[in-house]
Amino acid sequence: MVNRGRPSRDCLPCRKRKLRCDLRPDGCGQCYRAGLACSGYRSQEELLFRDQTQSVTRKVRSAQRHAQAAAYHEIKLENDALLPQTVHVGWDVLAKHDFFTNFVFGLARSYDALGILYQTATPPDYLAASVEAASLAFFALRQFVPPKAIMKLATERYVDALQLVNAALANPASALADSTLQAILLLDLYEKLVNRKRASTTSWMRHMNGAVSLIRARGESNLQTYVGRRLTQRLYTTLLISCAISGMRIPDKLERLRIELNPYFKVEDDPKWAVTTLNEKIINFNWEVRTGQISCADKISMRALEYVQIADAIENSLSPLWHSRRVPVGNDALGQQLTMAGSYDIYQSLYFTQVRNVIRTIRLNLSCMIERYATFKTPELLVSTQKSIEKDSQAICDSLTQYLVRRDEEGSLWWDLAEPMQQLGCYTIFFPLYLAAQASRDPQLCEWVRKVLGMTADVGGIAMAQRTADALKQGAQVPAWDVYTMLGSYAIAA
Repeated sequence: MVNRGRPSRDCLPCRKRKLRCDLRPDGCGQCYRAGLACSGYRSQEELLFRDQTQSVTRKVRSAQRHAQAAAYHEIKLENDALLPQTVHVGWDVLAKHDFFTNFVFGLARSYDALGILYQTATPPDYLAASVEAASLAFFALRQFVPPKAIMKLATERYVDALQLVNAALANPASALADSTLQAILLLDLYEKLVNRKRASTTSWMRHMNGAVSLIRARGESNLQTYVGRRLTQRLYTTLLISCAISGMRIPDKLERLRIELNPYFKVEDDPKWAVTTLNEKIINFNWEVRTGQISCADKISMRALEYVQIADAIENSLSPLWHSRRVPVGNDALGQQLTMAGSYDIYQSLYFTQVRNVIRTIRLNLSCMIERYATFKTPELLVSTQKSIEKDSQAICDSLTQYLVRRDEEGSLWWDLAEPMQQLGCYTIFFPLYLAAQASRDPQLCEWVRKVLGMTADVGGIAMAQRTADALKQGAQVPAWDVYTMLGSYAIAA
């Protein structure tokens, strides 16, 4: 008999898995979530003194089993070496299903035109190869350590797609087809998902310049059909992001593209278009500041404030459908961990959440600029700006929890990261979370973001959560756009 001091009363499965047992009277919650049979909790007598005979016996038998398993494994390796090797051929199918689930037929329908092109007829070879290349690249992005077989297959599909697209462009019958433009956009997506470091402007814009040339050649047919308009809109959005990442001024041809698209969008129906138009102005403004064309600190802070007010006006014009519903977590243990103030926000759709967070990230970036350039002449502006930063940072944090948990029939919260839409919701918030933690002066908020990102990575196996947490550990050393490209956020933009 051995004195055990004061060990834990946790149930056996929790002790084996090194988890904290919640000691619920009706059964351990950790066991319930894992689908395990809870063995119950130990009494005080069991805690103080324990007979070690059975424990020693189990250890001896376990050692024997391990020795037998090692011998079996060695024999199996020898036998496997004599068998013909097989090649895994299922990654492309799995990746394509994942891509379509997230971006074509799911709530995030940024590539819905692709679904139409696939449904109306047998897709051309160059489109099929482009889809496989882009979907494999996105599938690999989501892995902590992508298997070499995935990357090899993605590269092969990309090379095939390049050759097939070039052949399609040389053929007058297919050069101006919707499927050809879609294929080029997917090749651009592949490049930015695989090469997640900001490269030179030339390499970053290579496929985009080809798509712009194709848009010009297509002429009026760009906007005559729904698919044509969606592809043109997608090109405009990706061009805008590419310019922002590359530090470029918006080219005149991109502004003309927006003007052509304007009649097809009503701000009251979809405020995202107004946000996109605002972003175009801000990208040019940042370029003017960076190149010294605007150098007066007062002018910079005042211009930034004007854009903040425009963002406020867009947000204030949103209908009640776009507003969130506040949900308290009470004494729920998991809820307390995954919220900052004991409550979180739920929006009606992933798209609403994403657009609201885009507006907040715009304000955060502008507010940080105001902080940097505002002078002692405007103390009230500095105070209001700092309050705005904390408000937007908190709102971004409050929008995350809805994608991490679900409620059971009794109202208790449980982790819920298995569904594709839950994971996609997380992906859309990681970059705003990074900005919030960088901009906020609240150390508790920054620590909460790092902690929840780590938990999300551990529980959900979400690699992008861990990458965001790692970037935060490096502090301000990593520029925001570098984090954006590293996370593959380009693929998530709606």
